[in-house]
Amino acid sequence: MEQVVVKRDGRIERYDRQKIRSSLLKCTGPEVAERVIAEFEGSIAGRVNSSEIHETIKKILWKQDPAAAVRYQLRESMMKLGPAGYNFEDFYARIIVEMGYEALVRQRLSGKCVIHELDVVYSDARGKRFAEMKYHNQFGIYTGLKEALYTYMRLLDLNEANQGFTGAELVSNTKVSGDAIDFAKCRGMGIKAWKYPPGSGLEVIIERMKLYPVTSFEELIGEWKVKKLMSDKLITVKDVVRAQHQEQLEREFWEVYQISSNLLK
Repeated sequence: MEQVVVKRDGRIERYDRQKIRSSLLKCTGPEVAERVIAEFEGSIAGRVNSSEIHETIKKILWKQDPAAAVRYQLRESMMKLGPAGYNFEDFYARIIVEMGYEALVRQRLSGKCVIHELDVVYSDARGKRFAEMKYHNQFGIYTGLKEALYTYMRLLDLNEANQGFTGAELVSNTKVSGDAIDFAKCRGMGIKAWKYPPGSGLEVIIERMKLYPVTSFEELIGEWKVKKLMSDKLITVKDVVRAQHQEQLEREFWEVYQISSNLLK
């Protein structure tokens, strides 16, 4: 019987071993990739959903190469930075700090018309800026033109009150719409999102800087312990490693530290 895959939108495709291999090679070596594929193919028959493929491969990776599992499920881990979205703000602020700049979260500043609560305020080589964070906890939800307009109007209102911002950016853990991109380009406003800008989107920054969120470890240690890490301001794997080196990490997170260390090699 021919193996077929049912996509999220209901489309049916022929099973493509090379597509899975290519995906695995982005997070692990050829030897582990082949072992994972072999175990996966031995567990399925006939028709399989794309979500089942992802979940099964993720479970196999957690057994064979935990660091690779963290890399493999990055998009999913970003969806867990919620539910209120505050953790996403803290996470992005941590990225800015790791770049060598100062960042503050949830700042209240007066505009000409109203008071604004800004998600992230920072200064870099371009001057004083703010990031409007748009967090979604489901796949397939786009950040659109409305959010881009909202962000730009905040910038105008704040600067009419002499707040001195040189720019603003819209940041999303999902993709952005074409209209939002066109508007941002027209108005000189930044966008940082999943897969955007091409080649330097949010996922590329995370992977390049090795700033994987601790939500990656939910399957390993459970949701409650992940929340405990984040409440202690341990947002990324780098925070976990620093805490261990400073002898501030509790022993119950030893395995998280080991995997985090491997990710930073």
